Amino acid sequence: MILPAQAGQAVTEVPAPTVSGAIGQLYNTSTWARSVLLRPTGSEQCTVTGCVQKFAGGDIAWSSRTGARVVVNGAVRTAWWDAGGPFGSHGYPTSDTASGLRNGGTKQVFERGAIISSPATGTQQTTGSIHLAWLRSGSESGYLGYPVTGERAGLPDGGAFQAYERGFIVWSPGSGAHPSTGAIRERWRQSGLESGELGYPTSDEAPGLKNGGSAQQYQHGSIVWSPASGARALTGAIRTYWNSTGGQDGALGYPVSEEYRQSNFVYQQFQGGTVYWSAATGAHSTTHGDIHNRYVALGGAAGRLGLPLTDKLPRAGGSVQQFANGWLVWGPGTGTQIVGHATYKVWSVNPGDFGWPLKDSWTDARGAHVAFQKLETIWNDSTQELYSAETVDASTVVLLGDSQLDLDSWVEQGARAAGYPRQVVRSIGGIGYVSGSSVGSATDAVLLDRILLPQGNPGLVVVNLGGNDARIFATDAAILSQANKLWDELRRKYPRSTILVNGVLSRYDSSHFQRRWVDGMLMREAALRGWPHISMAGTATIAGADGNYLDNIHMNQAGHNKVAPLYASALRYVLGK
Repeated sequence: MILPAQAGQAVTEVPAPTVSGAIGQLYNTSTWARSVLLRPTGSEQCTVTGCVQKFAGGDIAWSSRTGARVVVNGAVRTAWWDAGGPFGSHGYPTSDTASGLRNGGTKQVFERGAIISSPATGTQQTTGSIHLAWLRSGSESGYLGYPVTGERAGLPDGGAFQAYERGFIVWSPGSGAHPSTGAIRERWRQSGLESGELGYPTSDEAPGLKNGGSAQQYQHGSIVWSPASGARALTGAIRTYWNSTGGQDGALGYPVSEEYRQSNFVYQQFQGGTVYWSAATGAHSTTHGDIHNRYVALGGAAGRLGLPLTDKLPRAGGSVQQFANGWLVWGPGTGTQIVGHATYKVWSVNPGDFGWPLKDSWTDARGAHVAFQKLETIWNDSTQELYSAETVDASTVVLLGDSQLDLDSWVEQGARAAGYPRQVVRSIGGIGYVSGSSVGSATDAVLLDRILLPQGNPGLVVVNLGGNDARIFATDAAILSQANKLWDELRRKYPRSTILVNGVLSRYDSSHFQRRWVDGMLMREAALRGWPHISMAGTATIAGADGNYLDNIHMNQAGHNKVAPLYASALRYVLGK
């Protein structure tokens, strides 16, 4: 360069600063660099970390880590030097200054962040995790746009945030840095932001969910949004339960309300139903349909049934759900009815024995009634037993037996003749004390309420079993064990009724030896236990009915008619009539 001469002196040319090395390589080979930087104005200045050379239009900065980069005069360069240049918070540039960005913006990326400037937002710096989150969002061309503030510290737990044109990035040591925008951010703001019940975000917003929805996770919950449902918070056990059902893709769909807190429970409404939680019951839902509609009509959790204890369950072609104070049972064609816990327990073992309930359970002096398709039942709290609802009195006999009670049997005729015109008959072919049918043995069926007996105090209860035990050659020990269980259970059910044990009707021929053997064994045991009893060994022969058998075991009606008078006489004698 040529400097102006003083008077009387010759003009002296001063050489321009040299440009060499990596900086010179960039300057000499890049037309763009020379066009923006113009001429060098200073020599290269180096330290152990790198070198910087100043030009009329900016700088070139170089380090072994970043290479040589152009920093153009303007707001970005000014902010960089104000922050300490290559020795400050940003370090060396890792890109050249980029201009011509959206809305006239400029940007440069450095080792530890970026400096961004636009006419509308001014010059801002991004660093660290917040800078990385901004890059993840698409930088100034992404959904956040330009930063409008610097990073602000001082949030709870050492957190910080930075504001952008269309949202924020929030960071804490425990949660990392995550963008917060739109309807989900507004819902988070309503909850108290990072100081509220949700805490800091722990994920970016996840778009692309069902029906155009999105979600964001937080330290203590989630916020879920869809165009139809809006932004709703999910926390605690209800959130855990909702996730376990498939979230927005499951039967419940998106939440449509916030969590409502009652005195001892909370609930939240969803597109497909409602989730309830309490410390005593846990979290369960009622999903839209007949059971849900009936539950709501009954007052929901504050109504007759209380909180749900299970979800809706399939059962026998229908649906059931348990609540604190009973079950709702829905059957095809019968609708949804209330059934008490104890009755449901028995019904659920074999619904086909009962059919579907026809109306809600009701209570009177006899107990809790349920009218099923096939019978009406009564649960009695004092005995803890389920009964059938037939009315019984002193003139009633309850007959429990096998197919010997088919037709107008000798037992039924004898009981009528002995003064018991009202009769309740429970007879199942193939059943015995040990021998079983579809309901198991008679003993097990009575103990497990597979055979329901009427409630009340009948004048007489007659047990007419043993023939099928003889047919299958059940052991003496098994027969006696099961017989005593059954007799004791009947006494428990009917403490004020006479319980009488019949022997096994038989002929005197050799083919009925086992029947006569079982008869004798039962009669001896009944006598030892003090039960009224009537032996039927050989009675068919005595009555002249040997020729009145349909097969080797079952009588025709004529045979029943012949045996009946003998049995009636014995019955009156035993009962003292």
